[in-house]
Amino acid sequence: MFKSWAAWLALAILYLFSTPPVASLLMHSLERYPVFNPAQAQRVEPQAIVILGGGLPRISPEMSGFRPSAYTLERLRYGAWLSRQTELPIMVSGGGFRPEAATMAESLKRDFGVATRWQEDRSTTTLENAVYARDMLPEDIHSVLLVTHGWHMPRAVLSFERAGFQVIPAPGMLADGAKDTFRISRWLPSARYLSGSERALREYAGYLWYWLTYRH
Repeated sequence: MFKSWAAWLALAILYLFSTPPVASLLMHSLERYPVFNPAQAQRVEPQAIVILGGGLPRISPEMSGFRPSAYTLERLRYGAWLSRQTELPIMVSGGGFRPEAATMAESLKRDFGVATRWQEDRSTTTLENAVYARDMLPEDIHSVLLVTHGWHMPRAVLSFERAGFQVIPAPGMLADGAKDTFRISRWLPSARYLSGSERALREYAGYLWYWLTYRH
């Protein structure tokens, strides 16, 4: 009897996590920071833009070389726009066995016409993004405009603040805020929304781990 109930409960949870309302709720709960208004730049006075990588570059046979992951490309697009609005220098941050930073800098120049001042190419985690950025940036740069997805921003802010930065969050690519959750079609399960729920739960777990492990 217990195994039967456990199986049904697992299916129910899987179904709920696969629906748009539940996935959107989880994603929205991570988006704690408002959209950055470039007009704020004069008041908060950031000194540099830091764009975080969102996944290892992919092979690009049609253009030769490598291309940024989809998440990274979204962040680059927003970071390039912010750079034009604020005229701040850019750091790109991301390592791995196929370092993201080089591909990010190339894409910024080729696709968006924006130059990169610093390439941090050693990090493989969000915490390392922050630590190595602090090592690379000049000591007098202490305030950064941080660019990443809204759902990733809480963990990123925590990491950069603990590395000694004053962080001005610039979250982008925020989740769809549709309110019509009572349409039947909104309750049909989808692998896309299951992936979104998994991403949100992973971010919560990562944030908790960082908070517990790296407390001062």
